[in-house]
Amino acid sequence: MSRVLSQSEVELLYAKSKTYLHPTSAKKDNVPGYLTLSRGKNGTNLDILLSFTPETQLSVEEVKIYNAVDLEDLALDLEAISLSSKNNTNTNTNTNTNSKDRKISNTRIIPKPSVSLLSGYSFSVPLSYLYSIQVRKPSLGFWFGSIVINTKDGEKLPIVFFHDDESPSSKSRHKLSNKRFDPFDESGNMYWGGQEFIEVLEKFINIEKSTVTSSVYLINPDSHDLRNFAPLNIKDNSNNNNNNDSIKKIEPINVPDIGKLFASAKWKVLETVATISAKTKNQVMNIIEENAPLTIKQIMNKPEVQRIGDEFDSARIYLAKWAQQVKEEAEESQRKNMLHNEIYNKINRELGSSEILTNEEISQTSRRHPINKQEWDSFFDYSGRLILTVDEVKSRIFHGGLDNEIRKEAWLFLLGVYDWNTSKEEREAYKKSYETAYDELKLKWVNDEDKRSTEFWKDQKHRIEKDVNRTDRNLPIFKNPSRKHSGSNANANGNSRESSPETPDEDELDDEFDISNIRNPHLYNIREILLTYNEFNENLGYVQGMTDLISPLYVTFQDESLTFWAFVKFMTRMERNFVRDQSGMKIQMNTLNKLLQFMLPNLFKHLEKCESIDLFFFFRMLLVWFKRELEWDQVLQLWEILWTDYYSSQFHLFFALSVLSDNERIIIQNLRKFDEVLKYMNDLSLKLHIDALLIRSELLFLKFKRMIDIIDRENSLKSINSEVYGTSTTTTKDEIEISSEIRGLLSKEIVIQKEGPRPEGVGGG
Repeated sequence: MSRVLSQSEVELLYAKSKTYLHPTSAKKDNVPGYLTLSRGKNGTNLDILLSFTPETQLSVEEVKIYNAVDLEDLALDLEAISLSSKNNTNTNTNTNTNSKDRKISNTRIIPKPSVSLLSGYSFSVPLSYLYSIQVRKPSLGFWFGSIVINTKDGEKLPIVFFHDDESPSSKSRHKLSNKRFDPFDESGNMYWGGQEFIEVLEKFINIEKSTVTSSVYLINPDSHDLRNFAPLNIKDNSNNNNNNDSIKKIEPINVPDIGKLFASAKWKVLETVATISAKTKNQVMNIIEENAPLTIKQIMNKPEVQRIGDEFDSARIYLAKWAQQVKEEAEESQRKNMLHNEIYNKINRELGSSEILTNEEISQTSRRHPINKQEWDSFFDYSGRLILTVDEVKSRIFHGGLDNEIRKEAWLFLLGVYDWNTSKEEREAYKKSYETAYDELKLKWVNDEDKRSTEFWKDQKHRIEKDVNRTDRNLPIFKNPSRKHSGSNANANGNSRESSPETPDEDELDDEFDISNIRNPHLYNIREILLTYNEFNENLGYVQGMTDLISPLYVTFQDESLTFWAFVKFMTRMERNFVRDQSGMKIQMNTLNKLLQFMLPNLFKHLEKCESIDLFFFFRMLLVWFKRELEWDQVLQLWEILWTDYYSSQFHLFFALSVLSDNERIIIQNLRKFDEVLKYMNDLSLKLHIDALLIRSELLFLKFKRMIDIIDRENSLKSINSEVYGTSTTTTKDEIEISSEIRGLLSKEIVIQKEGPRPEGVGGG
């Protein structure tokens, strides 16, 4: 039996019997009751009521319900609570889920507890009203453990004591633990009712233990709360869960053996010269290299660069085409972007220190734990609409990232597939329209035999299939299924091959010899998406490296339509990396160069001596946002942080700067030549400490912004003085110039650069 709740009823989620209030020191005055969690109609997790109800206020029938819930097996009960939570608040609930799990049983329906804080020794407050809970374990002299509940307005509710020796559920738990000869929990503590209550509470809301007092749990804390409850220097790691991870001592990075060949260079990112045959490509390469400046030829003749160039064509082209210009522009802009010692000293005095990292700054920018399901759900109301500001959510994502469980939903917001101001119902409608639009777009090439027979189409298809076949094949999702002979004419999805008539059946060709024979269903879907993107963005076409951008999206969504539109949104900002003339990459490399001069002048001067100011080693990193330099989970974390545009839409350049800053001392003290710098930087692949670099990136940006503010103020004062004292205002030699590229790093607006129409006869890539 089940029914819909009325406004005066709630669903009893959790009940703990034989909890007491001790209004006086006399035992006879103790008030026995039930500590409960309950949820009303259309309630979110934050609307759940935490209540204490004395036994004397309950009817006989209500007592039966409370006792039944109290005695339910805790493990099973928590699972049911978790299901109930998802069914009430999850904006991605599958409509095919067993409907019986979503129904509210009559055995859990009770009258809504009184919301009065103090009425006959009862109280009831929503979880959104809580600030902290102090847990006091049972000990000698304090036979009963207790919890102290603090509200956001500073009010302290009556202390709740757990009389475990009377509680049937606690006694049952103790009995079971004794049978198992394991009276301790995972933390090595003896079981008691208060700890059980905290475990249940964590199913619904975000709870973080204070790093100052281990007995205090903060409820849905923001960064300000955490800073108030965290010391600058944490010596005891035992009571520290995730907040201290980012300020642990970082392992020193050893200088690699210069004689080693860097393994991370074996990757071709981008083919910028559109060709059909290798012969044509080599002819173009020879022409470029023959016309390269002498200094560039000398660099390209170095064995380290040749090794990269042999397998990394775009790097050779970039180096030949742009490196000399980058060097010349860097030298020309050096006076503009490198500040005089006088202004550096002034900046350091105002900022209080010449050091990049201070304990106080680390405390303010320390990394938080990723947003979990409970915390994410608390951002939305019962209709699925955001109840926080977008900036608040982005700040939280920027400083902690996301649990993998909620990425599928959160990424659609971050990438702009869904608007932040939509409801759950509206997003469902958007999803259906996206599916329809994708199907229509895909049919344009599926049904166009003439298009598929053109040389351009065949070339693009070959490029896509070649790269798809070697995309993240180490991941289980992209491993080929075991080969089983089948007489059916089904594709990798189990459907007919009507969507892709040019793809051979599995039995016709061996996939070791024909890259078109994609047997893995997920790789097959990625191929379909990229071919459809060719239809969507005909000017750009497919360019090598796009598979590295789409792979994390597909693994997260595992949905062809959603992945396509997420990729479209991602490519809006990333298209400039793949334009044919490479001007987008050149601009970013130049901007990073100017940022290096501005922020780390000593390192820039040293790299100049090493003939490395073109920052060639960052080409691959910037092209696909450090996809090859970080572990898989770190890539996902970095990308979602960059998508927030919290400080800047080009924050990836500050992350790159943080890599240089983190290795500045080693580079200056140990490296002297171009090839040594190149080897060292490439050898950092998969060895980067992302949390420490994210902290450093944020500190660098904050320092950068304050430097700009100080310089603007100095220029303003000089301008005022010139007017007051009649000095000529036409001269600017005393003013400190800030280039437009540098100032543009303060903007949160996404930089968009679209590819122009493809010239006739030019191939893809």
